[in-house]
Amino acid sequence: MVKIELTKNSGSFQKLKMTGHAESGDFGQDLVCAALTGIISGALNAYDLEFKNQTNLFVGDNEIVIEVLDLTNHDLQETFNFLVIQLKTIAIQYPKNVILKEVK
Repeated sequence: MVKIELTKNSGSFQKLKMTGHAESGDFGQDLVCAALTGIISGALNAYDLEFKNQTNLFVGDNEIVIEVLDLTNHDLQETFNFLVIQLKTIAIQYPKNVILKEVK
């Protein structure tokens, strides 16, 4: 199962951590993982290009972390919200494979 944890600070997105594997199909054939990978890869590229100094990005073995350094950047918060909506859409469609929760 893919686990997505969201952290907010005073109503602003501060961090997203994604770990795991959807296990909805064979390796290389898993459409849920492919969807999540496409969404998160696009977000990582956008943050690296547009918000390089306002974010920390980490891609490790089975872990991706996006940390917002500037919680007051409205554009950054809006793009983060867009990312969360996309990830929630997949989590709603595939609840056996993806869990998205807000943590403190």
